[in-house]
Amino acid sequence: MIWRRSLMILATTATASGCAYYNSMWSAERHAKEARRLEQRGRSSEARAEWTQAASKAQIVTLRHPHSRWADDALALRAEALARSGACRDAAEPLAQARTAVRDASRRERVDLAVAECALARGDLVEADAALTAPLASRDADRRSRAEYVAGQVATVRTDYDGAVEHFNRSHVASARRSALVGQQRLRIARARTTTDLTPVVSELTQLLRTEPETDEAAHLLELLTKVMTVAETPAARFHVAEVARDSLHAPALAGELFLDAAARDAGSLYAPKALIAALAVLPDRRDSIVAVLDSRYTESPYARAFHGESSVAYAAAEDSLGRALGVATVRTIAVPTGARFGAPRSGPRGPLP
Repeated sequence: MIWRRSLMILATTATASGCAYYNSMWSAERHAKEARRLEQRGRSSEARAEWTQAASKAQIVTLRHPHSRWADDALALRAEALARSGACRDAAEPLAQARTAVRDASRRERVDLAVAECALARGDLVEADAALTAPLASRDADRRSRAEYVAGQVATVRTDYDGAVEHFNRSHVASARRSALVGQQRLRIARARTTTDLTPVVSELTQLLRTEPETDEAAHLLELLTKVMTVAETPAARFHVAEVARDSLHAPALAGELFLDAAARDAGSLYAPKALIAALAVLPDRRDSIVAVLDSRYTESPYARAFHGESSVAYAAAEDSLGRALGVATVRTIAVPTGARFGAPRSGPRGPLP
C-alpha cells in the first residue's frame, strides 16, 4: 500500500509540474499573440504591456524547465518580448543565451530581430545591420515585414532617408506607412537650401497630423521646422537656428546658408566668425571664399585664431557668452599652452535632437 501511495504522489507531482510548465508557455504565447494584435491596431502602449507579460511568463519556463522540449521556444519568445516591450536594458543576457542555445532557423530569426531592435535602441547601427540579414530574407512574411520596419528605423538614424522610405514601403507594420510619409518629408528637408523650400513640407506634415494625430515624429518635425522658419531677433538666436537646421533637421545645405546669413546680418557680432567656421563644415565647396572673409575681417577673433590652430584665452569666454545668450550650460575648457595646435572649433548640438 505504501509503495502504491508513493507512486501516486510522484505521478501527481509530475503531472502538476507538467501542467504548470505547459500553462506558463501557453500564457506567454497568449500574451505575445495579443501584443501582435494590438501592434497591428496601432495601440503600441498596450502592446508593450502584453510583451512584458509574455517575457515574464517565458522566463518562468526558461528557469524551471531549461531542458524541456519547449525551452528553445521560451528562450526565443523571451528575447523577442523583451525587445518589443522596450526592455532592452534587461535583455543583454537573455539575448546572448538565446543566440547560443537556439538552433532552429525560424526561432533564430526571431532572436536576431530582437538583437537588431536592441542594437538600434543603444545606437549600434553596425550590429543592427548584421542582425537583420537573416530576418530580411525570412520566408515568414510577418517577420520579414518587421525586419523591413526596423531596417527603416536604422536607415533613418543614419539619415539615409531614401533607404528608410524603401524599407518602410516594404513593411506592413501598422506604423510603417506613417514612417514612410515622414521619411519622404525628411528627405525633402535634407535637400532644402532655403527656408522657402520647407513650406510644402510643413503643409504635408500638418495634413498628416490631421489624418493620423498619433504621429509623434511628424509633430516633432513640425516643432523644429517652426523654430527654423521663425525670424530670429538676435545674433545668438540666428546662430542657434542654423544649429537646429544642422543638428536636428540634418539639412546641411540649409544650415550652411543660415550660418552665412547669420554672419552677414551680424557682421560685427562676436559670433559672426564662429558662424563662418560652422558654415565651412557643411559647405566644403565654398571653403576658399569663406576662409577669405574670415581672414580679412576677423583676424583677431578668438574663433578665427582657434581655426588656424592658435591658442586664445578669449575663446572660452566667447563660448560662455554664447551659452548664456542661448540659456544653456557651457563646459569650461582647460587653458591651452601657447603654440599648441588643435582642430577647428565646431559648435556642438544645442537644438533638440531627434
